[in-house]
Amino acid sequence: MRKLFRGSFHRSLDAKGRLMLPPGFRDGLQAEGGNGTFWLTAYYGHLTAYLPDDWEKIIEQLSRIRFPSPALSHFKSKVIGLAQEMIPDPQGRVRIPQPLMREAGLCKDVVLVGMLDKFEIWDQGRHDAIELADVSAELAASGIEFSL
Repeated sequence: MRKLFRGSFHRSLDAKGRLMLPPGFRDGLQAEGGNGTFWLTAYYGHLTAYLPDDWEKIIEQLSRIRFPSPALSHFKSKVIGLAQEMIPDPQGRVRIPQPLMREAGLCKDVVLVGMLDKFEIWDQGRHDAIELADVSAELAASGIEFSL
């Protein structure tokens, strides 16, 4: 697995909804022949950023579903319909479109969370409200074992 995006970074959106990407994330977007662009969409109250090749794989997989349930159809409509290609400016800023800001509840203060091959953008308040639950059974069922 590629490890292009690591760590958490606190940022503030400016009055125009622009976000300054951390230098390490900008490097990750340029790695492996990347041109710095990425796709941004909304999931479950936050935004997720994908490299272009990874986003294409997601679109291909979702397109193969012939007769989705209403819930899956709505999921596809939101995820694909809200997706935007983002191109950082020379200072490393991106302007997050209003529909994505609304869907993720972004206000001013945000947290960028590196997820190795992608990164997430959370509203600071929503991120702070996340409570860790006991997921040991789910991890074990997935074959993942490690000690804390």
